[in-house]
Amino acid sequence: MKILVALDGSDAAYNAMRSACRIAAKTGSYITAFYVNQGVEYSPEETAWTSIKERIARELETVGHEVIHKAYQFGKEFSVPVEGIISDGIPAPEILKYASVHGIIKLIVMGHSSKGRGAQEFVASTTRNIVEQSRVPVFVTGAEISISNILIAVDDSEVSKKVAGFGGSLAKSLGASIGIISFVPDTEAIIDEYRLIAEVPNIERHIEASEKTLAEIIERATTVATNILNSMDIRVSSIVKKVQSDEIISEMRDHDLLIMGIKSGPSQKKMSRIANKIINSHEISSIFVQ
Repeated sequence: MKILVALDGSDAAYNAMRSACRIAAKTGSYITAFYVNQGVEYSPEETAWTSIKERIARELETVGHEVIHKAYQFGKEFSVPVEGIISDGIPAPEILKYASVHGIIKLIVMGHSSKGRGAQEFVASTTRNIVEQSRVPVFVTGAEISISNILIAVDDSEVSKKVAGFGGSLAKSLGASIGIISFVPDTEAIIDEYRLIAEVPNIERHIEASEKTLAEIIERATTVATNILNSMDIRVSSIVKKVQSDEIISEMRDHDLLIMGIKSGPSQKKMSRIANKIINSHEISSIFVQ
């Protein structure tokens, strides 16, 4: 397996690199350290001086070489093979293009991004764009972590089957335990519906029927994920059945890594509200699966 690690010189990105090295060491993978020189963004129109654009590009090129050199050092520290690539352009498109062309990339790793631009950080929109558009799982973290407890979040959608399969394979490779949290992604909409029909006759009966439906959805999602893991000869360490998606975050206190899908249905074009919330929190190490 080949892991692509996006580096920008930030502490978060280096922590992500160390985490990726830990995964690579246990899975027999090798790493491509990928740095994007964004000098192209500093156009003469923006800087007013062509010479400034050229100077910025040269300075960023120097930073890129320093970043890649540090990546090689991490590789030696963890005894993991590392290759370094410097590309020119906009980070998200360059990273996605490389991963698409090189089909052997099985995981993209990124540090939780800062919102500033001064040190050429990957801004939040870059991380979000890669998570939304990548065809391979994306690991986002701001900490150096050793993964021993994984939590997979599943709902009643097709992507959750991929979440269970990927989570099971990773847990098996790392010798990690794996737990399941089952949730309903659109409970907020259901609650709003309750409010709208609060004056409807026999509302209690309607609510009771809806709650039964939610329970059936959660049970179905749990059963599907459990069966997938059982077929991989993986014992599930814990099962939590929730309704509201926000409760996923509270369950992370006993786990190192969250794995979840970013689409909750075929009609959804963008990542779910909870996926956005997890990325924006900068606190939870997560792998997002398409």
